[in-house]
Amino acid sequence: MKKVLSIIFIVLLSMLVFSCGHNESQPPENHEPQEPSQSEVEASEQNEVDKSDKPAIAGICLGDTLEKVEGILGKDYKETYFEVEGYYGEPYFVREYDDGISLIVGKNSDKVLEINLTSDKYQTWLGDKIGVTADEVLTKYRKEFTEPESIHTNEKLEGWFDLGDGVLIIFDFDKDDEMIVNTEITSDSKVELIRLTNMMYMD
Repeated sequence: MKKVLSIIFIVLLSMLVFSCGHNESQPPENHEPQEPSQSEVEASEQNEVDKSDKPAIAGICLGDTLEKVEGILGKDYKETYFEVEGYYGEPYFVREYDDGISLIVGKNSDKVLEINLTSDKYQTWLGDKIGVTADEVLTKYRKEFTEPESIHTNEKLEGWFDLGDGVLIIFDFDKDDEMIVNTEITSDSKVELIRLTNMMYMD
């Protein structure tokens, strides 16, 4: 009888040791939240930018500082200085980025005065990009905004929209003609340049 009990005891002890060893061999589960990847962070930031109600291109608004601009676009750019004030009321820099966006920045104010976009890499605060058709963009904006009249001809400036507070967005369908005024627009004409500027800068 003692022999039987001894055997049973040894078997139970062996099972207990095996069970403990098996549990120890399992790596502990990691319940800590994983850090988001860089691409996920950038996508999230762009989504936040696009949700803004303030007129913007690439998340940049008129009046923004260079610090904000560089936080979004970086510091890889070409810059040209103009001493003559022109329409802007102060000397200014034209800052050009290789990916199709350029800005006019006041020398004294250090603020963004105008934004020009020629690449489909970026979009407006309403999701408009280079390459969208006239039919789509004009129909969309005419529901919400008015097209001002030319001070020279009193004709409606097609593709120009008064956003309020003096802010103006212009969709240019032929940037190579070196005229910001659109002359002939068809329904399938495509946007080649988007400009966010101020009414007082336009002659």
